[in-house]
Amino acid sequence: MKISYVTAHEILDSNGRPTIEVEVGLDDGTTALGQVPSGASTGSKEAIELRDHDDKRYFGKGVLKAVENVETHISQALEGQDANDQAAIDQILLDLDGTDNKSRLGANAMVGTSMAVCRAAALSTKNPLYQYLGEITGNQTFSMPAPMILLMEGGKHGNWATDIQEFCVFPLTGAFASFRETLRAGAEIFHTLGQILANKNYDVGVGFEGAYAPKQLSSNAEAFDIIMSAVEQSGYTMGRHFVFAIDIAASEFFHDGTYILASEDNKEMTPDAWERQVLDWANQYPIWSIEDPFDEQDWAHWSHFNQTLNNTKQVVGDDLVVTNVALIQQAIEQKAMNATLIKLNQIGTVTETLAAITLSQKAGFNSVISHRSGETNDNFIADLAVGTVANQCKFGGPDRGERLAKYNRLLRIENELR
Repeated sequence: MKISYVTAHEILDSNGRPTIEVEVGLDDGTTALGQVPSGASTGSKEAIELRDHDDKRYFGKGVLKAVENVETHISQALEGQDANDQAAIDQILLDLDGTDNKSRLGANAMVGTSMAVCRAAALSTKNPLYQYLGEITGNQTFSMPAPMILLMEGGKHGNWATDIQEFCVFPLTGAFASFRETLRAGAEIFHTLGQILANKNYDVGVGFEGAYAPKQLSSNAEAFDIIMSAVEQSGYTMGRHFVFAIDIAASEFFHDGTYILASEDNKEMTPDAWERQVLDWANQYPIWSIEDPFDEQDWAHWSHFNQTLNNTKQVVGDDLVVTNVALIQQAIEQKAMNATLIKLNQIGTVTETLAAITLSQKAGFNSVISHRSGETNDNFIADLAVGTVANQCKFGGPDRGERLAKYNRLLRIENELR
């Protein structure tokens, strides 16, 4: 099917900030949308999210330039093209932009278009999006990803309630019979945790990603302790049903060669001391997955940490590699991690995202399909997780509609796969 039109609109994300929605129409009457998320804690090597920098609108965060790029340059280039050739569509976008970091058109304009074309093609063929993505990547059988269920957050996402950005529980293999049962358990723990916090007179409001962010916490360690209590009071056992999966987002509190823990009276730690601290937490608590434990430029500590753990833990690269195949290849060669976080808008097109997943899987790495802090109700990434047979996903807390849009899509997919 041929693309008959491409248009775009400025909409709001889950944090009330502007983002872009791209609409693609095909000559058979099919239409589809691609809504673009935005990150709060972002890697310095991510593709450029084009903003207007007009202080008179949305404090400079508007995306009218990106909208204009879609409705002029991108629309002219894609009209009449075959929507079923995703690689060709994305190559047109890459050639049209012509930069290494998508700074001309904007990664937000490009990924919104790429997503919308992919969804339109799937709808036109009357196949579920995950199945269409499977055809692109050569997958014929599908399975449900194991979810990292976010319960507590800090850093930029949670008003620095903790220095660690995300505290998730992750299901152990065989602990639950289905994705549905895993999500139920996570939701039960989430509500139990809320009651525990309320009983302690701690804040029960949620952060950007739908998890609790109580400023009354005395330390990062207290968050682990309270979550473990919530798991037990919900009738589950850490180490039997769940383990911890944390996103440290260490680049956010690394300054002038020092890690500074704002939630612990601005405690300063050298990189070596910080590495020992993370290892101590990993020994003290049932932590299995550790994302972004060091600054994104500190390849030496990443490699030392990962090789010290020797695959006894999952070490996830996000800011380190930003869904970029060249950086993932560097991480493979330096043995800096053993799992890759995947974010569509970090790299800018569906095809590049699929390439990042494929490279990671060939290296024996786990792939974790992830949301962003500023999300929309677009559920593309749920289908992406299933279609690429990614073994894990991270969609936030079992709270807030933009997070539940992804979880609920997975519930529907699971029913289809039975």
